[in-house]
Amino acid sequence: MTTLRVLRRRVGGLAILLFVASGGMAVAQDKTVAIVEDTSGNIVGVEPLDLLRTGREIVLTAQSGLIVSYLNSCQRENIRGGKVVIGEVQSDVQGGEVSRRRVPCDAAALNLTPEQANQSATLVFRDPPKEKGINFLLNTRQPIVIAPGLAEVKLEQLEKVKSTRVVKVAKGIADLTAEHGLLDQGGLYQLTAGDRTVKFRVGKEATDNPMPILQRAIRL
Repeated sequence: MTTLRVLRRRVGGLAILLFVASGGMAVAQDKTVAIVEDTSGNIVGVEPLDLLRTGREIVLTAQSGLIVSYLNSCQRENIRGGKVVIGEVQSDVQGGEVSRRRVPCDAAALNLTPEQANQSATLVFRDPPKEKGINFLLNTRQPIVIAPGLAEVKLEQLEKVKSTRVVKVAKGIADLTAEHGLLDQGGLYQLTAGDRTVKFRVGKEATDNPMPILQRAIRL
C-alpha cells in the first residue's frame, strides 16, 4: 500500500510538471511580434493598436488594407488586399500587395535582445543616450507602452514638479498621454510595469506631431 501511494504521488507530481511545462511552452510561443498601426476599409477583427503574434492570419479584401509594424525588425509594412500571415520579422502576403521600409527605432525602448538587435545589418537604431542611468531618449511627447498581460503601468516624473500617473492597460496597450496630457520636453521619467522599471528622458526638441508607432512604442 505504501509503495502504491508513493507511486501515485510521483505520477501526480510528474503530471503537474508536464502541465506546467506545456503551459510554459505555450506562453513562450504566444508572443507579440507586431502591432497594427492603421487600417483602411472593412477588416473583421482587426483594429489600430491591436497586438499581433506569429501565425496570426488576416484576410483583406481588394478595398481594405493595413499598416503593420514589426517590433523585432523595426520594419513597417503597408499591405493592400490578400491573405496576411504574421511572421517573426515580416508578413507573408499572398494575393495582395505589400511595401516595406525600415524605421529608425530604439533597441532599448523596444526591449530587444542583442540577438534581435543584431539580426539584420540593415536595421537603423537611434543613438543610445549619453546620460548615465537613462535607458533611452524619446523623440516623442506621446509614447505608448506595449504591456500584454498587465493591468496597469505607473509613470513617475522624477524632476521639477514630481508627479505620478497610473495608466490602465487595454488590449495590451497603455497610452500614457490619452487622458493625462503630453509629456514634458526634456522631462525625466520612470516607468514601472510588473517587475520591470526603466528610466527615460524626453528629448528637449521632442514633438507631438504624428510619428511611426515604432518611434512611440516602449515595450515591457
